[in-house]
Amino acid sequence: MRKLAILIFVFFTLSAMDIVERPVLQQMEDTQAKMKATYIYSLSKGFEWTTNKEGNFSITVLGKDAGLMTHLNNIANGRTINGRKIEVRSNGSVPDLEKCNVLYITSEKSNLLAEVLSKFKGKGVLIITDKPGLAKVGAVLNFIVKDNKLQYELNKVAAKQEGLNVGSMIEKQANNIY
Repeated sequence: MRKLAILIFVFFTLSAMDIVERPVLQQMEDTQAKMKATYIYSLSKGFEWTTNKEGNFSITVLGKDAGLMTHLNNIANGRTINGRKIEVRSNGSVPDLEKCNVLYITSEKSNLLAEVLSKFKGKGVLIITDKPGLAKVGAVLNFIVKDNKLQYELNKVAAKQEGLNVGSMIEKQANNIY
């Protein structure tokens, strides 16, 4: 009987811990998604597109990130970048990607970077990633966490190849520049 009581106690304790931990983790993920959305919007304003300047300003997320999509849509509502209305889209595969100004690749889709680079080479797309080392291999911007703060790396060569002029503040605030 005592073993049963201990098992029941352990079960309820673990269940209670899960109830407490899950909302905290969800809140942390939501905060990070909000910060990434803000960065994507702010950093996009700091680039000058020499090509790909017609129509709405399109931000596409390759992969699933519901929190990021929610925050990007909230930011886009009624705002513009370079005088162009912001349009936010989500997509799951490279072949289905349409012309866009900003392409954010989620970490679980980061293995598709080479395919993305091939598809959009020289087409004026600001490619942003979220996995260590991807700025070194072609992403224009890559999010990193350093000292518990969201920061970014900049690949100036990739930006130039895409026809993007990098604003001085973007370069100044980048953690690493390649």
